[in-house]
Amino acid sequence: MTILQDLFYGNIDPNTGSFDKDSEYGKAMRTIADNEEKLLVLLNGTEKNLFLDFTNAQSSINGITAEEKFIHGFKLGALIMIEVMGSRKGVVLDEY
Repeated sequence: MTILQDLFYGNIDPNTGSFDKDSEYGKAMRTIADNEEKLLVLLNGTEKNLFLDFTNAQSSINGITAEEKFIHGFKLGALIMIEVMGSRKGVVLDEY
């Protein structure tokens, strides 16, 4: 099966992965989760709803940004490959 077929059939999911909980990313995620939990306990009614709306909007922005960056990176990678494959002028294949 080709990589494009794997991608089509869902055998490849570029959005899956894990992270080291002791990494800077993991520490920041833990801080966010801990603070969100503490705030939800302290807030009531309107304030709680406002905070939840805020966190949901921020989550949406993060998802949109991740999608845009993924697409941009994929396109950039494709353009690099097009240039590499199309520009063999002056390249001696015996060197590879």
